[in-house]
Amino acid sequence: MKAFRAIVALTFRNAVRSHIFQLLLILLLLCVTLIPFSVSTGKIDDLIRVSLLYSLWSVSIVLTLSSLWLGCYIMSHDIDNYQIHMVVSKPVPRSVIWLGKWAGINLINIVLLLFAGLVVYAVVMLRYNEAGETGRFADREVARQNAEAERARIRSQILVGRRVFMPELPDPEKVAEAAVNQRIQELAQEGKQFTDSEIARLRDEVRRDISTRPIEVVPARLNEAGIPLTAATAHTWIFKDLPADLNKGRLILRFRPYLNKVASEDQRDSRMWWGVQNPAAVQSAGESGSYMAVTPYPEAYFTGEFHEHFLPDGVISPEGIVKIQVVNADTQGGKHYYQIADGPQLLIPVCGFEANYLRAMLVMLVQLLLLSGLACAFGGCLTMPTAIFMVVSYLLFGSLSMILTDASFFISTAWDKLGNILAKTLLLVVIPLQNFDVTDMLSNGELIEFSFIWKLFFEYFLLRGVPLFLLGIWLYRRREMGSAVRK
Repeated sequence: MKAFRAIVALTFRNAVRSHIFQLLLILLLLCVTLIPFSVSTGKIDDLIRVSLLYSLWSVSIVLTLSSLWLGCYIMSHDIDNYQIHMVVSKPVPRSVIWLGKWAGINLINIVLLLFAGLVVYAVVMLRYNEAGETGRFADREVARQNAEAERARIRSQILVGRRVFMPELPDPEKVAEAAVNQRIQELAQEGKQFTDSEIARLRDEVRRDISTRPIEVVPARLNEAGIPLTAATAHTWIFKDLPADLNKGRLILRFRPYLNKVASEDQRDSRMWWGVQNPAAVQSAGESGSYMAVTPYPEAYFTGEFHEHFLPDGVISPEGIVKIQVVNADTQGGKHYYQIADGPQLLIPVCGFEANYLRAMLVMLVQLLLLSGLACAFGGCLTMPTAIFMVVSYLLFGSLSMILTDASFFISTAWDKLGNILAKTLLLVVIPLQNFDVTDMLSNGELIEFSFIWKLFFEYFLLRGVPLFLLGIWLYRRREMGSAVRK
């Protein structure tokens, strides 16, 4: 243990004294300060999200590159420059040397991560304290109340950890089959016939359209007061497997509609009515008459942005089901579109921002432990350029495999199917780094579950990383130190 601590301390001391460590500190400081302060917008929400999303993402990139470089450099440089010969001549196992250097690199990562995390948190709190500030000549009491209300809203929507529930998605195969059958019947009435290959191609086209097409809600008929006359054109989302004890809390509905097209431009205020099913009224009022209003009348929402509403109590059925309904009441007859990834969603507050922020730091730490171990594993048995190439290639295979197995990746030909199978096979041994990105969840106030963190640690660190670490240690022990000859 004494030798292990000495190797850790020596690795850390040499890294701190190097110009690389000083450069990393400067880069991290630039990432966490210049990025959020370079955005000029009047919305505090956007400033806070930029501070969380882009600053932490930049920190993750810088620390990822530093972990890969330090692991490959320290392991290979000591061999190429004969520095390791003085250590291996002592009664110190090479496995202890490997673990000591890995721990020393991660000690550096922890220091840098703590420094960057504290600076980002300070910037976020600075933006938060600026929320609700009015002009210099505003009434002080009104300004104070406005600031408190704005900060309370930010604390409830952004600086919070909320568990997210997504609606049930329709089976794309069943939807495609029904759409194809309907299309065939329509063409048969026109006297047209399809061959088996044409039917298969039509089914593939429908499947592609379903996987990328947002949900469309057509406008309802309105009376003179702008109130929908019927809910026949309403769209319903079904949420399943919700815990019944959530009826004791306040469920939050979050949604983002688009008007006429899914794009940020040409959006405006549009009216809609949201309802939620009352499970107690289903037997007496029937399925269609059991919805109670989230808002008493159609309200105007600016499309293209997220909006939230508290739901009434007791909307979860004994089976754990919640049904949400929306009616398009746009006065100009515009269509509403909802992206599948946007929901709508049901949220329930679980913890505060600080606890959720620490969970994000924990995910980033697991990522750095894994990357530094991979770099040490390859750097201990290869030259530095080759080790860097192998680690980067390994990680690229993981990222590309995730893209090829994503649900949005359309499979139409035999080559697509072969690529999908190979990608799924590769995911059994490679590590996709994009699965460690939680900055989007943190900036949207979504809870980073401990089960999610454990899944990352178990599937990638234990099942994929540790075997590679052990292989790297074994190859490091068998490497002939005398084969490294200076030229």
